[in-house]
This record gives sequence, C-alpha cells and structure tokens, in this order.
Amino acid sequence: MHATVFCFLLVLIFNIEKLLAQTDQALPDQKSNWNVGMEGMLGASVGKNFYSFNVGGPSLHLRLTKDLKIGVGALPSFYVRDGKTGAKLGVAPRLDYKSWVLIVPFFHFDKTEVWVASAGLGYKFHKKA
Repeated sequence: MHATVFCFLLVLIFNIEKLLAQTDQALPDQKSNWNVGMEGMLGASVGKNFYSFNVGGPSLHLRLTKDLKIGVGALPSFYVRDGKTGAKLGVAPRLDYKSWVLIVPFFHFDKTEVWVASAGLGYKFHKKA
C-alpha cells in the first residue's frame, strides 16, 4: 500500500513539473493550450475462483517490432477471490500488440502463503495530441 502511494506521488510530481515547465516556456502573447486525454491500461483477468480488474502500473518492455513488445509490469488491481473483495498489487508478464495487452498477473496472499495466477486482456489508451 505504501509503495502504491509513493509511486502515485512520484507520477504526480513529475507531471506537475512538466506542466510548469511548459507554462514557463509559453510566450506571454500566446494562449495556453490544454489537451485532455487518457493514457494507461485497463484490463481484467480471470483465474480459479478469482477475478481482477487492473490498471497498468510501471513496466519494463523489450520492443520486438513496431507493434509488438514483451515485458513485465506491476498491476494495481481490485479483485474478487472466493466471494471476498480487496485491492492488491499484481506482478505480470505481458505481451503488448498495438493497443492490446495479454497479461498473466500473479497475486500473493500473505495469510495463506499462496500465489494466485490469472490470465486476461487489457486495452491501452493513448493521449490524443
């Protein structure tokens, strides 16, 4: 949980820094241009008595072609396991093809000392320029 908050704060700080840098570079007689868009990944995965809804977290990729990448990443997720809900950070190998992502997230549960595996699909949203 603390790592998720820390990562969120880092992303927020870097985005604020970029925004301020862009504002400083704008000429006084030009209007500021704000673009609104969404970037990131939304996904879902299914396992034995397990369902999760994921958002893309930090990841490391190896680009094989223009459209194809393989890698591993962290997946902040909401899950349903045996009828109980919660939030967990999953770790997943992933295969990215254009805007689609094949994910195989693994989640660790401390009380049972079990890793739960699932498989799913995600979609990457890109900011409109």
